[in-house]
Amino acid sequence: MLRDSDDLSWYARKAALALTPGRESADDGLPRRLERLLLRLRAAGVKGDASTMTLFTRRLPPGCRPCLAGRGTNLYATGLCTRDCFFCFNQKPRKDELVVHGIGVKTPEQAAEIVERYGLRSVGISGGEPLLFAQRVLDIVRVLRALPRRVTIDLYTNGDRADEPTLRALRQAGLDGIRFDLAARDYDTSPVERALAFFQDVTVEIPAVPRDVERQRRMIGELDELGVPFLNLHELFVSPENAQRMKAEGYEAVDGGHERLLWQPVPESAEAALELLVYACEKARTLSVYYCSCGTQDAISRRGLAWRRRALARP
Repeated sequence: MLRDSDDLSWYARKAALALTPGRESADDGLPRRLERLLLRLRAAGVKGDASTMTLFTRRLPPGCRPCLAGRGTNLYATGLCTRDCFFCFNQKPRKDELVVHGIGVKTPEQAAEIVERYGLRSVGISGGEPLLFAQRVLDIVRVLRALPRRVTIDLYTNGDRADEPTLRALRQAGLDGIRFDLAARDYDTSPVERALAFFQDVTVEIPAVPRDVERQRRMIGELDELGVPFLNLHELFVSPENAQRMKAEGYEAVDGGHERLLWQPVPESAEAALELLVYACEKARTLSVYYCSCGTQDAISRRGLAWRRRALARP
């Protein structure tokens, strides 16, 4: 349950501060709508922390728990991709490079050494589209699985290359879970259905796109019917890499006051995410929905930096 000390009215006002400089006026009704949604969520028993907008309906995906504690990391397997989504924040032109915990490496073994050095407990293998280089991903999973302390290993993919032989090989190599960005493929659930034959931990992870709320509601129903355990929602956000494309789509950011992030949220996306959480609370029978907001990511960055400093200080 949300903590009793959470001031939902305060957060709602904070979340809907004036929009980006240059707009003539803010959406004056947004704070009140956010407050109503938050109150409905608290009444429905949503869990988490409203001060950072870290909210979930049932339970968290296994890989998200260490991440929230600051002990997770991203392993960027390649910048190359099969898609070019308007909300993508990766560097252009795209590069084929391997980066873990913000550190460039040359081999999977070097990546595993960094994970062990910093005492990390969850690793998300991402891109780009990692499965453009399926053998590379398999090698990464195997060396991570061989570490003396167990880590949770998730793979982020748009599903374009997630065929049955690849999914089977990933499972045999020791991958724990797989996460699909269905917003990248027009909400087609077919790769998710294939993955359910191989993995218990299957997650759909998407930005809450305001214009797609109705489609995302329908997707929640489809995922629930399929027996998908997890849906993760992020705020749509603007970064230097995607600012022009986001503006062309009609989305601009606010200064969310997130000191540790290089991106800022689109205010309408927070409302969309809360609407989807309410819908999931009321309609989903088994699907767990987690809202990992920019506030969540800022808190994770703070905890991660503190953990990294402690790890470096150890003899």
